[in-house]
Amino acid sequence: MLPGAWLHWACLLLLTRLTQPCPAGCDCFAQEVFCSVEELATIPLDIPPHATDIVFIETSFTVVGARAFGGSPNLTKVVFLNTQLCHLEPDAFGGLPRLQDLEITGSAFSNLSANIFSNLTLLSKFTLNFNMLKALREGLFHHMDALESLELQGNQLQTLPGRLFQPLKHLKTLNLAQNLLAQLPEELFDPLGSLQTLRLSNNALSSLPQLVFAKLGSLQELFLDGNSISELPPEVFSQLFCLEKLWLQRNAIAHLPPSVFSSLGNLTLLNLQGNALQMLPTDLFAHTKGLISLSLSHNQLETVSEGAFANLSNLGSLTLSHNAITHLPAGIFRDLNELTKLYLGSNNLTALHPDIFQNLSKLELLSLSRNLLTTLPAGIFDNNYNLFNLALHGNPWQCDCHLAYLFNWLHEYNDRLFNIQTYCAGPAYLKGQVVPALKEEQLVCPVTRDLLGFQGPGLEEREPGNSWDLAAEERAARSWCTYSNPEGTVVLSCDKAQCRWLKVQLSPRQGSQGLMYNATQEWELKSSCGYVKVTVSIEAGAGEP
Repeated sequence: MLPGAWLHWACLLLLTRLTQPCPAGCDCFAQEVFCSVEELATIPLDIPPHATDIVFIETSFTVVGARAFGGSPNLTKVVFLNTQLCHLEPDAFGGLPRLQDLEITGSAFSNLSANIFSNLTLLSKFTLNFNMLKALREGLFHHMDALESLELQGNQLQTLPGRLFQPLKHLKTLNLAQNLLAQLPEELFDPLGSLQTLRLSNNALSSLPQLVFAKLGSLQELFLDGNSISELPPEVFSQLFCLEKLWLQRNAIAHLPPSVFSSLGNLTLLNLQGNALQMLPTDLFAHTKGLISLSLSHNQLETVSEGAFANLSNLGSLTLSHNAITHLPAGIFRDLNELTKLYLGSNNLTALHPDIFQNLSKLELLSLSRNLLTTLPAGIFDNNYNLFNLALHGNPWQCDCHLAYLFNWLHEYNDRLFNIQTYCAGPAYLKGQVVPALKEEQLVCPVTRDLLGFQGPGLEEREPGNSWDLAAEERAARSWCTYSNPEGTVVLSCDKAQCRWLKVQLSPRQGSQGLMYNATQEWELKSSCGYVKVTVSIEAGAGEP
């Protein structure tokens, strides 16, 4: 638009605003009126007749009188946000036959009577969030047959009348989150056959009646998180055939009935995070084949049976972090062909089977952080072609020859990886070093006593049938240092405080003759105690061959 044309339209808009009356303390735009002056002491009487929406923000009036908007029959939306409103007189919204959206949020009133909202037959959205409501009367919604959305979040409701929602046959969304509800009447939701979303998050529910959701055949989303539920009745979800998302996190559930999810064939999201689960029934997910996201983090799981996830061929995200898992069966993820995100961090894993991730060709993110892993088996990531986010930090990685596979894998895919914070916990001379920054020749394995055919002082030879004090052996081992070169042909064994003896095994490698007479060779030997340099000289004496 040319500058002149823009100026012309701006002038027309300004003239329009000036020529149309607007209540004092309010701003009028087209069909919307915004009143945000704190000094506004009452509902304005001169609301423009063409206005459809009026919004009051932080105004100071405390009362809405009977038929306060009677002179504005075209209003379809009335909103009060953070006002000082504390009293609504009977028929306060009378004379608004077209009203579809009524919101009162952040006010101070604590109770409502049914006659306040009489004749709102076209109301489809009713919001009463973050007020101070302590109770609701049974007939409050008696004339609201068209209501589709009811928001009651953030009040102080402790109980609800069993027939409260009787008129709301067309309700699709009901939000009761952040109240003080400790129990629910079993018939409370029976009239709500059209309900699609039910929010009961952050209440004080400790149990659920067996049939409380039995009539909610259209329900798609159910929020039960942030309560104190300790157990679920086996049939509590049995009629929720359309349910797609179920939030149960942050409760106190210790056991799950094996059949509790058996009717949820359309479930795509299940969140059980932050409960007290110690085990999972074998067939718990046998009938939830459509699951895409499953979270079991922050529980008390010590292991998971091999077939626990056998039917979840569509699963894309699995979270098992923050448990006490010490072992995972080799085939536990075998059927998860669509898995892209796997969280195993903050457990007690000490080892992983080489084939555990074999079938996860679509895996993109894997967290193994904060476990007790010292190494990873060779080939463990060979089939994870799309893995680019790998969390390994917080493990006691032993940077010796057994870590060579991981070292080489990190180097091979370094250009596509991120989130790699991998540090050596041992041996001592590499502690704190970043694994990808090492050189492969630094990954040295100390030679064992059996390989060299000798033992350090103080350790007796183990004989069949003799008792063996493993604790004593471990204590002795901790006070002993064995230095060696990478080939294991030169070994220096000594007490940590003082070296006692030196053994040099001069075994020629294939294709060489080893050390010759009148020769000198130097070795740099390594162990968990540090570095040491050894020089060996061999000289032929007079008269010797």
